Amino acid sequence: ELIQDIQRIIFQSRERAVRSVNTERVLMYWQIGKRIFEEEQNGKDRAEYGLYLIKNLSEKLREDFGNGFSPRNLELMRSFF
Repeated sequence: ELIQDIQRIIFQSRERAVRSVNTERVLMYWQIGKRIFEEEQNGKDRAEYGLYLIKNLSEKLREDFGNGFSPRNLELMRSFF
C-alpha cells in the first residue's frame, strides 16, 4: 500500500506540473499575440507593416527559441485579437 500511495503522489504531481506548464504556455502565446497586435496598431500601413513585423520577428525568435515561432504560429497568436 505504501508503494501505491507514493506512486499516486508522483502521478498526481506530474499531472499538476503538466497542467501548470500548459497554462503558462497559453498565457505566453496570448501575451505575444497581444504585443504583436499593439505594435501593429502603431504602424502606418497595417497590412504591409504586419507582414514585415511577423516575418522579421519570426526570424529573430527562431534563432533563439526554435521553430515554434514560425510566421504562421505568430499569426495564430496574433489572431486572438
